[in-house]
Parts: sequence; C-alpha cells; structure tokens
Amino acid sequence: MIADYFWKIIFTAFVIVGFIYWKDWRNQGKEYEANVAVIAELLDHSANAKPVDDDEAESRTFQSIYLLHKIEEHKGEKFSIDKIFEEAQEDSNNTKVVNNLLRDAFRQNYKKAKEYGLLENESAMSSLMDGTSTSIISGPWKGEELAVGYYISPNINNTISLHLANRLLLPQSVKLAMQFADITIDVKERADRLKRAGILDVGSYDSIKQQYDTLRELSTRNN
Repeated sequence: MIADYFWKIIFTAFVIVGFIYWKDWRNQGKEYEANVAVIAELLDHSANAKPVDDDEAESRTFQSIYLLHKIEEHKGEKFSIDKIFEEAQEDSNNTKVVNNLLRDAFRQNYKKAKEYGLLENESAMSSLMDGTSTSIISGPWKGEELAVGYYISPNINNTISLHLANRLLLPQSVKLAMQFADITIDVKERADRLKRAGILDVGSYDSIKQQYDTLRELSTRNN
C-alpha cells in the first residue's frame, strides 16, 4: 500500500514536471514564431508597407537586429539566419529573390552588431528594441554613434535609399565618408543583384554601370 502510494507520488511529480517543460517549450515556440512574423512585417517592402522615410528605414533595421538576437538567445547553437528568413517567407509579401537579398544584408548587419559589442550590452539592446541608435560598445569605433548607411549611396542613386537590402550598420563617420565614395566594383555588383531582384530599375542600373565603366576607363588611361 505504501509502495503504491509512493509510486503514485513519483508518477504525479513526473507528470507535473513534464507538463511544465512542455508548456515552456510550447511558449518558446510561440515566441519564436511571433518574432519571425514581426521580422517579416518589418522587412515588408510591398507598396503599402515599405518604409516611408529614412527614420523608419533605420528604425526597422535596428528592431530587426534586436529580434534576431532574441531568437538567437532561444535557439542557441541552432540559431540560423537562413532558417529564419526561410520561415519568414511564409508571412512575407516580398518575393523570394528580394528576401534573399534582405537575408544577406541582415547576415552582414548582425555580424557587425556583434563586432560592435551591441548584443551583449543591455543599454544598446534596449535602444535597438525601441528602433533608435546607440553608441558602439567595442572595437576601433568604440563610443561613436551607430548609423545605418548604404551599399549604394543616395548620391549615386536615390531610388533605393529606403530599401533595407541596401542598408548596412556603420559608424556615423564612415556613413558620412561613404556619401562621397566613387562607384567601385562592389557597388556595381550590388546594383546588379538589386536590378535582378527588381528593386533597382534597369535605367538606374545602366546609369551606375556607365559611371563605373567611365571611372574605370579614366583610371586605365591615367595608369
């Protein structure tokens, strides 16, 4: 009788513990799905959902970095930006080609956020959660304001300045310096990818390519 009662207690305890773990696992799954859905919403570039100004583009970039980190905290070693964007595609109004460009941009941005020491700093993460800038915490640019620059500067082409596939985390001074940068091979190749994704129109791409070819020809002559 006592033994039966003892095993009933043990069984009940296992059931309770199992239920608690299951509930926690389910809640984490729901939180993950919710974060992925919010990322899909933040990166939505359909006609009625895309950023309307630079402040909104920057805010969405910061908040996306925050959400990626929240997902990494839950997933640990299983964290995968590829997987996140693959699942976000289900809730996205973007084409897969556009989402692939966004994925690549945010892989780079998330890497930069780590290099700048943002993800381990509570104050910095709070700012990113609010969609606002913060100071760079570590590295050569420590103490400088974080900015959201461009792969292709508006001075080169201003039709894609608000698209998050064209934005990257930078120190403020680097962002300012890049406004006057020449068109490099990296810029031309980025423009080609943006054109193939339908983000950059053909006329704008042709203009960038022509400027690049002209600069390259002048450089060759000078040498």
